Amino acid sequence: MASASAAAAKVAFRAMLKRDFSSEEAAVTHFRRILDLPFPAPTPFGVSTEKISIAGVPCERLSVRRPEMTILHLHGGAFIGGKLRTYRPFAGGLAKLLNAEVILPDYRLAPEHPFPAAPEDCLAVYQTLLECGVNPAKLAITGDSAGGNLTLVTLQTARDMDIALPCCAVAISPGADVSGRLPSWRENDRSDAMLSLGAIQIMANVYLQGHSGDDPRASPLQGDFTGLPPLLLTVSDEECLRDDAYAVAAKARAQGVRVELLSRPDLPHAWPVLNALISESRTDLRRIADFIGGLAV
Repeated sequence: MASASAAAAKVAFRAMLKRDFSSEEAAVTHFRRILDLPFPAPTPFGVSTEKISIAGVPCERLSVRRPEMTILHLHGGAFIGGKLRTYRPFAGGLAKLLNAEVILPDYRLAPEHPFPAAPEDCLAVYQTLLECGVNPAKLAITGDSAGGNLTLVTLQTARDMDIALPCCAVAISPGADVSGRLPSWRENDRSDAMLSLGAIQIMANVYLQGHSGDDPRASPLQGDFTGLPPLLLTVSDEECLRDDAYAVAAKARAQGVRVELLSRPDLPHAWPVLNALISESRTDLRRIADFIGGLAV
């Protein structure tokens, strides 16, 4: 049974986010309005925050005083939104647990900048970090929701381009297939406190703008996982993107990738990034840190 804090968060998310939309414009306006709200997002004590630019992409860097590793976190927001400041509790928590710096790219968003702008920005930031001397053995990529999609795409593209891969990656409730084939989009339409079948379909259309959802750069589930570093996937069994995580885990394992899958009942979409709100998130933030820390050398 989920905690009282998780139950309260789900009630609030359902009231704020869950809607039927008459148009793509209405959906984008609604989600951006909610994401722009001033949610409490304190930076943990001992973690500094600064705005930087990497490969021409605006970024936020959260860091302890003498970081020993780097984490590239790709934020969620259905490819159309997402505020870096809301990730400070999560990113700052990882920085403290891992004695790390966390880089948060403010990648370009649809509909103004549709696919492939977001994956291009994320790959450019990753590649530039390596070119600036970041050791890939002490570098991890993490991402939630749309950012989980971008995490997997960045790994697959870097491998195909013979760019050094990070020590590991974490995909939190990844939207791994925007083609709409997976049954949980429909099956969990009612149980998901944040997302719905209609909203996901609209956001996929806004992101793709006519491009095929079968392209692995848009739907990494359609791509090849061979040779990727160890993956940790997290997902709630009641969310629309449940099958995205399960399908990635099955395919990656079949192609020789070490995969850990953390699934929980009764929790909202992408709960591990909500450590300022939900007690289970704080437990699982530590699990994510343990996974990364056990693979960084």
